[in-house]
Amino acid sequence: MGTSASNKGGTGGGWTEFKRNSSYFARYGGRQRAARALAGYVAAMGGAAAAAAAAVAGTRTGQSLGTFLAESTGPEGLAGGLEAVGLGHLVGEDRFTILSELLTAFGGTGNDLEDQAARDALLDVLDELLPQDDDLQLESVQLDEAAVSEALSRYIELLVYNRAIPVIDVRLEQLRNQTLIQQRDRELRDFISALVRLKMQEPSPLAIDWQGAEGKAFIESIVGAVYEQLEEWQ
Repeated sequence: MGTSASNKGGTGGGWTEFKRNSSYFARYGGRQRAARALAGYVAAMGGAAAAAAAAVAGTRTGQSLGTFLAESTGPEGLAGGLEAVGLGHLVGEDRFTILSELLTAFGGTGNDLEDQAARDALLDVLDELLPQDDDLQLESVQLDEAAVSEALSRYIELLVYNRAIPVIDVRLEQLRNQTLIQQRDRELRDFISALVRLKMQEPSPLAIDWQGAEGKAFIESIVGAVYEQLEEWQ
């Protein structure tokens, strides 16, 4: 599931509508109800522009991830990526250590909900990226443009999901049916994934200066476009 289900969101105004739409989605499912539930989150945040602007932690973490991914396309693979971002000392370490230090370096401490949403999204992407073998051969994982785009799409999908899911989680848990909960959760994830992939466009992720204004604008533009699309479901 998502981040912390203990976060029940705000009260009044857009939060009331968000909770109502989340309850409808939890009970009945479906693409339109998923869209309205997510649109409710956008409205509760003050609209698409405000929701996108609040994703500061997600943008910052996405820039760091983009740098690492783009630098992992060379002959040294993920090992070269670590060297390029100043984490070469992790080459040769165990998987847990590498994951932990990458999370801290790119995702911070996760002290608030926005930080935690970005950190959780980052963890899922890195967990999929790093080899599962005990003897990590980081050089064997050499990314290409398609793989970098896929990983970035996945990160943004998870970021959007994690930011909205705490309130929705509360409603899903009330179903008390794990099979149905997982089905609803998958519907939500699939809907967000389709939106993000629709918005992912040029330029090539390998041509972006990820730590500069260009990288920041890239992440912000995708997140903003997704929230604008969701806002239309209000």
